[in-house]
Amino acid sequence: MHTSTLLGAILAARSILWQGNAQVTTECDPTKVTCPNDQGLATDSYSIDFTTTKTLPSEWQLANYANVGLGDQGAEFTFAKRYDAPTMWTKFKFFFGRVEFVVKAAPGVGIVSSMVLFSDDLDEIDWEFLGGVTTNVQTNYFGKGYTGTYNRSTSPAVASPQTQFHTYALDWSTAALTWSIDGVVVRTLNAADADGNGDQFPQSPMKVSLSLWDAGDPDSPSKEWGGGVTPIPPPEPYTMYVKSVKIFNQNPAQQYQYTDKSGSWKSIKVINDVPFSSSSSAPAMQASTLSLGSTSAASSSQASLSSEVINYSAVHLDRDSDILFLQIRLPNAQQPWELCRYTGSIEQQCQTSCLVFI
Repeated sequence: MHTSTLLGAILAARSILWQGNAQVTTECDPTKVTCPNDQGLATDSYSIDFTTTKTLPSEWQLANYANVGLGDQGAEFTFAKRYDAPTMWTKFKFFFGRVEFVVKAAPGVGIVSSMVLFSDDLDEIDWEFLGGVTTNVQTNYFGKGYTGTYNRSTSPAVASPQTQFHTYALDWSTAALTWSIDGVVVRTLNAADADGNGDQFPQSPMKVSLSLWDAGDPDSPSKEWGGGVTPIPPPEPYTMYVKSVKIFNQNPAQQYQYTDKSGSWKSIKVINDVPFSSSSSAPAMQASTLSLGSTSAASSSQASLSSEVINYSAVHLDRDSDILFLQIRLPNAQQPWELCRYTGSIEQQCQTSCLVFI
């Protein structure tokens, strides 16, 4: 982000925690110490339509003290009083690909609507809207927590972002990063052209974060950048609406591992051979017989196979259902293990599609 980010409100103490230099935080920086593997997105795509979602999906983490509503216009990030800073992010990371946000930014002097990708080693890619600016949006990037001289931001034009929904996309590869609005590219950053002779190019597995915060707080060092001081209390609630998020993952994985402390994409190991841990919210499951869809492209027939359920984890993938990921031992499989997704009851016949061969 361009300047300091409101990380959270400690309401009991009536104080505010600002993170200097606008960077996101990390619980463990793998360029400094050995860290646990990152939870990855095990599929090549993910999408959520917040306009039809009734409860916060389990794959999203809500920040402390934050409240995000869900309504007809999608997820609602609202600043209604001082220190409000609703924020949520994906529990999983993805590793290169594309992200699409359908968003209507919040109005209000000093109010910042943000869609951010960030990694454990403080790589960061931003879309940011200032509530008092009605003709453009800001794009930015950072690498390994280094802000430089804040000379990386651009401000492409967009029509009425506080009153109209637009689709904001990021296409991210090892070679380049592009920002686009409603299908039109508004910025391209070639990896070789990033600061530090390319070293500052974002290149490690990223979470997706959505947030609203007040740069115009009277005590904020960001109020000049944010457009001025936000009236406290605000004359009306200021709300950012996120209709949907789509993620296309170039490197699906259960986990991502930093194999050294370089932070280079070449050092990231994609792991797909880790048994899923049992979810405390999932029902106990025993070995069963499933009617499985054939995984062979040459055959579409159904085959009844005796298969042992080894491990499982409940994961909410869309608005209609919680889908179980199963690790299943199939006697006729080409590999000794297959990781499969099924959408039926374990006691009933169900359709299964192979996602990953381990």
